[in-house]
Amino acid sequence: MRILKYILIALVVVLQSCGGSDDGPGQELAPTELGAFDLTFPDNNEICSEGVDISNTTVEIPFRWTASENATSYTIEVTDTETGKKYEATTRSTSGAVILPKGTPFTWKVTATASDKTKDSNAERNFYSEGISTSNHIPFPALITLQDNKDGTINILWEGSDLDNDIDIYEVYIQNNQTGEDPKLISTTKEDNISNVVIDYGTEYSLEVITKDLNGNSSSSKKTFKFRS
Repeated sequence: MRILKYILIALVVVLQSCGGSDDGPGQELAPTELGAFDLTFPDNNEICSEGVDISNTTVEIPFRWTASENATSYTIEVTDTETGKKYEATTRSTSGAVILPKGTPFTWKVTATASDKTKDSNAERNFYSEGISTSNHIPFPALITLQDNKDGTINILWEGSDLDNDIDIYEVYIQNNQTGEDPKLISTTKEDNISNVVIDYGTEYSLEVITKDLNGNSSSSKKTFKFRS
């Protein structure tokens, strides 16, 4: 009987030690958060002269950025601002190369990934691929920023850039996406901002800034937004 008693005691101890932690059943680990990160190369609003010639019309350009905490991979997305065509590459490091047409304006960004979570770089960048000389560059798409004045109006600000330094004028359009109305021209200006534009809180709008230079070239930037009171 004593032997049986000791066997039962030992079995209880083993079962208790295998019962898991005191945190309770079903407890899940906190989701992994991705850290903010910045693009570092190519330089913003410049001609990229670094790269490897692939052919008379294409060049392989290197891209670099800072690390995003907890990221397991990164996707580079490069957009031809003339045609809208996109080029992509995925890497596990903080650099990668993409083969692109020469003498072309591009916008690029990087998206970090960890499991089912993604995070975009803090800002997009513009650059021109070198290789085909020209003295008549298309303006880069303007970078748009919005400020809510908390009184039913917003300030629209943008940053335009052109390698030829010959930007002539900006056209700014706004569209109420909920009414389906056509885009409305709200300003034709040489400035880089418009103040006190009236909006309805809780309504989605589309904003477009068209940059025009003295040679008749133009580029377009679009932004969708909604502010709540």
